[in-house]
Amino acid sequence: MVAVPRMSSVQYQLSTIMYSTLLSLVGGIIFLAPITLASVITTTSENSRGFLDLLLSPCKCRCGVPNREARLTGGEFMRVHEFPWAALVQVQGNEDRVVPATLINDRYVLTTASNLLGLTPLDIKVTLGQFDRCAPDVSSTNSSVEKIILHPDFSPENRAHDLALIKLSTPVKIERRVSPICLASPNTKYLGQVATVFGWAEADIEESPLPPGPLKKLSSSCRPRKLGLPVLGPKECLEFASDMIYVSEDKGCIGVVGSNTPICEVDSGGAVMFRSYHGVYELIGVLIDKNECGPKPSVALYTSINDHIYWITQNTRDACYCYKT
Repeated sequence: MVAVPRMSSVQYQLSTIMYSTLLSLVGGIIFLAPITLASVITTTSENSRGFLDLLLSPCKCRCGVPNREARLTGGEFMRVHEFPWAALVQVQGNEDRVVPATLINDRYVLTTASNLLGLTPLDIKVTLGQFDRCAPDVSSTNSSVEKIILHPDFSPENRAHDLALIKLSTPVKIERRVSPICLASPNTKYLGQVATVFGWAEADIEESPLPPGPLKKLSSSCRPRKLGLPVLGPKECLEFASDMIYVSEDKGCIGVVGSNTPICEVDSGGAVMFRSYHGVYELIGVLIDKNECGPKPSVALYTSINDHIYWITQNTRDACYCYKT
């Protein structure tokens, strides 16, 4: 039989301390394991963003906070910098071509892929903080573009997955006049809620003395207008869209059934937003370029953000997201 040497009191105390430390470490690992596993599950989920990513984000700011607390009334002019996430994509060499976009963090704006086909980062610049397009605005800033990311499944034929991310060359300074909107809440449909849209384009329907009848006249407004429209279900989208070919699985629609839509093709890339009970705005969709604001009753289609949360967050991991409150 092998003799086991007896431990001195000092050795015994040291071994006790080491054992207690080991238990604490194991306990800490066991305690953290569910959180780590949960974060892995959430980051690989198609509809959620990792909790730890948000928890450890260096951006200490709030998203979706407007610069006006009043509730929406139909078709009214917006207050100055009311929606500080509003962005405009300027196409170089074509002053008339301006694409609406939305700031979602300190580095990226979101718009439609259809508006950016064939363009390179050198072809565009992004304007943030602009309000009155008819007067010089010293508060607005122009940013160069580092990268354009089109959704890999974008279909030019039916406008499925019609989304694009634009990465700015340098992070923006988040302040009152320039700050991001919150992304949509995962797995939320928003059916029956009132969505908010805004834009600088105006549509007037005029009667024509010649066939085929009413004409659509578009003009550009100096100040943007906003409007509230109800979020409709898949049945209404399919039945009342101006062309059912553009009603794909990742689409939603807004409007009043039986009425003309005030949203036109030039509004594509614009934000479809939901205002929560606490006054925080969430980006629930991006308008596509196949909405007709003519005399025929129709609803307006948008690409649903909830169907693309994973793609958006995976391609913007180098950016700071503000907190939703």
